[in-house]
Amino acid sequence: MTSRELVPRRDAPRRRAPGPWVVVTALLFVLATVPALAWPAGGLEEAPQDVARRGAGETTTGQRFSITPRKAAYVEKDPAPGLGDARPGRFLMLETRVENVSHETATVQDLARRLTVVLSPSGASLTWLENGTARFVVRDGRHDRDQLQPGLPEQVAIVYQVPVPLPDPTHVAVTVEDSEYRGGFRSSLSEWWAGETLARYDLEVTR
Repeated sequence: MTSRELVPRRDAPRRRAPGPWVVVTALLFVLATVPALAWPAGGLEEAPQDVARRGAGETTTGQRFSITPRKAAYVEKDPAPGLGDARPGRFLMLETRVENVSHETATVQDLARRLTVVLSPSGASLTWLENGTARFVVRDGRHDRDQLQPGLPEQVAIVYQVPVPLPDPTHVAVTVEDSEYRGGFRSSLSEWWAGETLARYDLEVTR
């Protein structure tokens, strides 16, 4: 009986570790994919800016306006009716002193577009574009003036409509955004554009 020859066992070939280019490619894929998925879901949101917290009677000066909010009032009749009697409703009126510190004429609407009002306790935000109903210079018992001349301080009022489902506001937080005079995306001509957040005012709402 012949003995079988012992055939040496060959070890299975070892797998090579992935090359550096594989690791780099995978990393780039993750970096490109995660933000795209997380951003719509509210993940990776930009951190809020640290802004000055101020109260009624304190002044904030930017490149276009110097603003001193006086008070916020909740009323149930339109404080700036057009023709006829004031219509009933739910309105928030923000009264402020403002001075145009630029070198060209501005309007109360220009200022209103740089303000955001957050109501408490609901947490709802009001903006001029979505909720504004009136804005005017308070002078001589009239509410049909809108222009703000350079160097001339004025008392102004900005009126917002409070949506019906929301509870009556007791406090408001008013965020003031700066205006910057610079060229835009499609034109080299300078215009007034939204700038950085300057301050946040915490005001009690009167009735």
